[in-house]
Amino acid sequence: MKITFLLMFIFTAGMLASEANSQNVKVTIAEKNMNVRQLLNEIEEQTDYLFIYNKEEVNLNRNIAIKAKNKPVSEILKNIFENTGIVYAMEGNNIVLMKEPFNAIPQVIQHKKITGIITDEKGEPIIGANVVEKGIQNGTITDIDGNFALEVNQNAILEVSYIGYLNKSIPVADNKSLSIILIEDTKTLDEVVVVGYGTQKKVNLTGAVSQVTAEDFKDRPITRMTQALQGVIPNLNVTFGSGKPGTSGSLNIRGNTSINGGSPLVLVDGVPGTLDRINVNDVESVSVLKDASASAIYGARAAFGVILVTTKSAKDGKTQISYSNNFGWITRSTNTDFITSGYWNAKINDDAMYNCLGYRATKYSDEDYEQLLARVNDKTENPDRPWVVISKNAKGEDMYRYYANFDWYNYFYSKSRPKQEHNVSISGANDKMKYLVTGSYSSEDGVLNINTDKYQRFNMRSKVESDITSWLKFSNNTHFFKSTYDWHGLPTNFKEVSGNVSNNPIYHYHAAYVPKNPDGTLTGYTGINSYPIGYGLHNALESGKMKGQDAYNEFTTTFEFTAKILKNLSVTANYTYNQDQHDNMYRQIKIKYSKYPGIMEYSSLGELKVDKLTEAVSSNKYHVINAFTNYELSLGKHSIKAMGGFNQEYKRYKLISTSGQELLSETLNDLNFVTGEELVSGGASEWALRGVFYRLNYDYSGKYLFETSGRYDGTSRFPKDSRFGFFPSFSAGWRISEEGFFESLKDRVNNFKVRYSYGSLGNQNVSTYAYISSMSTGQISYLVDNTKLNVVNNPAPVAKNLTWEKSITNNLGMDIDVLNSRLSFSGDYYIRDTKDMLTKGKVLPSVFGASEPKENAADLRTKGWELSLSWKDKFEIMNKPFSYSLTAVLSDYTSKITKFDNPSGILTSYYEGQQLGEIWGYTYDGFFKTTEEAQAWAAIVNQDKINKRRVQAPTAELKKLQAGDIKILDLDGSGIIDTGENTLSNPGDRRVIGNTQPRYSYGLNMSAGWNGFDFSALFQGIGKQNWYPSNEAQMFWHVYARPYDSFIPSNFQKMMWSEDNPNAYFPFLRGYTAQNSELSVANNMYLQDLAYCKLRNLTIGYTLPSSLLSSLKVSNLRVYVSGENLFTWTKLDTDYIDPEETMEDPAARGYPMGKTFSVGAEISF
Repeated sequence: MKITFLLMFIFTAGMLASEANSQNVKVTIAEKNMNVRQLLNEIEEQTDYLFIYNKEEVNLNRNIAIKAKNKPVSEILKNIFENTGIVYAMEGNNIVLMKEPFNAIPQVIQHKKITGIITDEKGEPIIGANVVEKGIQNGTITDIDGNFALEVNQNAILEVSYIGYLNKSIPVADNKSLSIILIEDTKTLDEVVVVGYGTQKKVNLTGAVSQVTAEDFKDRPITRMTQALQGVIPNLNVTFGSGKPGTSGSLNIRGNTSINGGSPLVLVDGVPGTLDRINVNDVESVSVLKDASASAIYGARAAFGVILVTTKSAKDGKTQISYSNNFGWITRSTNTDFITSGYWNAKINDDAMYNCLGYRATKYSDEDYEQLLARVNDKTENPDRPWVVISKNAKGEDMYRYYANFDWYNYFYSKSRPKQEHNVSISGANDKMKYLVTGSYSSEDGVLNINTDKYQRFNMRSKVESDITSWLKFSNNTHFFKSTYDWHGLPTNFKEVSGNVSNNPIYHYHAAYVPKNPDGTLTGYTGINSYPIGYGLHNALESGKMKGQDAYNEFTTTFEFTAKILKNLSVTANYTYNQDQHDNMYRQIKIKYSKYPGIMEYSSLGELKVDKLTEAVSSNKYHVINAFTNYELSLGKHSIKAMGGFNQEYKRYKLISTSGQELLSETLNDLNFVTGEELVSGGASEWALRGVFYRLNYDYSGKYLFETSGRYDGTSRFPKDSRFGFFPSFSAGWRISEEGFFESLKDRVNNFKVRYSYGSLGNQNVSTYAYISSMSTGQISYLVDNTKLNVVNNPAPVAKNLTWEKSITNNLGMDIDVLNSRLSFSGDYYIRDTKDMLTKGKVLPSVFGASEPKENAADLRTKGWELSLSWKDKFEIMNKPFSYSLTAVLSDYTSKITKFDNPSGILTSYYEGQQLGEIWGYTYDGFFKTTEEAQAWAAIVNQDKINKRRVQAPTAELKKLQAGDIKILDLDGSGIIDTGENTLSNPGDRRVIGNTQPRYSYGLNMSAGWNGFDFSALFQGIGKQNWYPSNEAQMFWHVYARPYDSFIPSNFQKMMWSEDNPNAYFPFLRGYTAQNSELSVANNMYLQDLAYCKLRNLTIGYTLPSSLLSSLKVSNLRVYVSGENLFTWTKLDTDYIDPEETMEDPAARGYPMGKTFSVGAEISF
């Protein structure tokens, strides 16, 4: 916490030893020869007081005799500091010691009176600052409003000082009044870092731990903690593959730990939780434990690293109320300029289909094309050239023909969508109790124009701390979370908007078609094409009755007692109960559309032809017990801290799912209205963990640091004989800067520490009953005596000796602070070996009749490094302090298989020496310039196995390799382009051409403040990562994938090869070539570089001076404007896909990403 806030309320007006209720706290101390510093430590042990002082100004190196039985602290302090030149001030639990300001003496000749006010950088008055005339004994201190008055010499220089701030010298000159601003000296307070079951000073850390505080993200208008952490902690890799409201980011610490996947353990105030269900405004700090020495204390669940979130607690002082809000608008982060000409959309699709299968996708005749061409420039419908025409079909029946220029994209998607957030907090305290209550509400509209999807979430947290006795404390931390996401459409596509191939929502919406006929009925089939328009997606949306809701409710409460048993010995015990419930509902109805004028029919398409209601409820009930003790001992230069404890966790999961068909109402979604088939299913599982843990720290003179920690853990996920494992760790640090030989550099290098750690962790990330041979149940798909019979499937074989995966990490690190800690550097290099990963065991004979059971049979090695560099400084502009900071983080890792049972080196499986993420592909050598060149190549190299669509073309001419086709190099000289034996020794013509793993993740955080104005910017990106678009990446391949594409880029014709455009990006136009032909297989020509840099945040704010607010009884008021994801710089060969959209789905069909513009205000009373 910045000292500005820590000391704001410490002093009261013009006092040296204030009288407050808290001063009546009493202690008992009896010593004949006791050092003053030891006396202060003893008072801190017996009370909640914290002494704050500057070691350079306050000398405590003297011994005293004291005999105090049940005496007030204020009385003891008065006695020991009387006539010593040291004074103190008390407020709440804080006691500040300082030099006594000098009073004027008679021999000084005083010529003038100078008055002034001393404030911090935000305009808050500094109470109790020392103001001394340089060179003589003449001084005073500021009052409660920061004001002072002093008689001084005519040419005096005032020296102003205050603990936690840089000293300042001010010439009086001709001034009668001064306004002095002190700049915070952050290096005067040791930064404290949250670690497992406690805290440590950062300078004493020997493990790899990174921490950010609320100061690092408090000014950003975000609702998800994963957003706050992206790009600010080295090697904490946060990715968002979807822009769907409420979507959580994926987390990864230091790369791959196992081929079986996994994510970090997230602990919120010591209890497992979900990172993005926390109110960002509730968070005080986030610590990331990266290596095994830092994580070992959490055992079985910490193999993928640990994220410790500490929420804010109540502070001493009067009741304070705070409120903040944010209103924003979200727009698309990618290009949305698509062809809306019915003529050109149809022609491009039809040409692609014809060159592949010999017919037109739309089935339009030449006469139809003439009609489309006549309307090609009609941006809106012209009554003389209507977009929907009624004509006769071959049977003489009326039918619709569509000749529109319709913008389907903007029909479905909104150009901007609103979001809002509101936060409120109330806190207060008295002598015995502190309390904090916070609440938040946020909402965000989705991208749909029709029956917009909407996400809402509510958070509430209460924290109470109470001193039951002088040695026993009680606290309660309760959190409630609720979210709802309401959506319309089809469950497997427009819920995710861009959908998946099973429902094809972005297909068959040709610009020539329209959603409604002239009579207002919904469109369906075109009459000349057997394909339905858009597979009926717009019908489902327009109905407003096909909809669903996802709702989450979570309740967590923790009760904790802390007892101070003996001097330096405390015991803490807590119990947590958590209940998490997920409610899901989806309603389908039968959709009607107009097949012919005046004829309505029900759709025969999948979910559009069924009237059905589905409801599911799943719940988790979770119990956690922790009990641990802390002991501290200081003997001269030796300091020892010991901690040991017990942990037990139990979780039970239950699911009930019901569905029913043929309801009596289309609008009342109640299973009581079901008249048709009803189905009920469910499931349940449970697991438990039990462990004991310890940590021991030793510190010699602040120079030599040692730590050992570990955990003996047991899990219910493994067989009885292999459930328990012991996972120890060791680490050491050497603060070279504290050595005598380093003394000459201390004025430039404040801290220089090297550290090393070694540790092991267990991974229990397997299914709940992986070691039990279980039988699944179900129903047959056909009726027997009008009933679907229940069936039980044969059990799959399991290995009886399943046990822990083990992760062993070696970490070497360095921390350096120079130039009065303005420049800080931290770096780590690590090697992590994961042993005994679960994978398929040895291949069994075919007569065994079942697949191989999983065994602990694979190893993985990950190597990586991470760097963090920060600069902070302050200077004055126009006599007002200007502060600024820059922090850069950079990290990298690679993972390689070191053991795997694949003696043949088959490339479709893991193999020893494989770097995870490898992309094997062909080498393409551009386009054939002429058909003659293509035929000459075909005479020596056979590409038919790759050019499947060309080979299947309907005419001999189209079957030929021709100008505009791709030339594929025959790297193995076999004369045939193929995969060979698909092994390492014979990969055919494929080679490693790229890698899907992200490399060189970086972030750059900048901030500045001056005269109430604040500015911050965050850049984040990836330096290297490859992606090969899958065969369903329609937004990349367009008509080359499926030649009935809806959203064709406006410049797409310039990207297609033709004789007039030989240097195009795409080859000769053939549909389906990206589905199962030369574009569907990875190759160097269309391999994408996902490297990107994003301006994640840009915020400009202004805090009004306190002098303007005091009359309104407002302590703080800040307004700001902000933007998220404002700019993206990428190497992708398309600006219609956000690089992050590929992270979750290789087809990049996820919910569209967005950029946000917002305004907001923060006010405190």
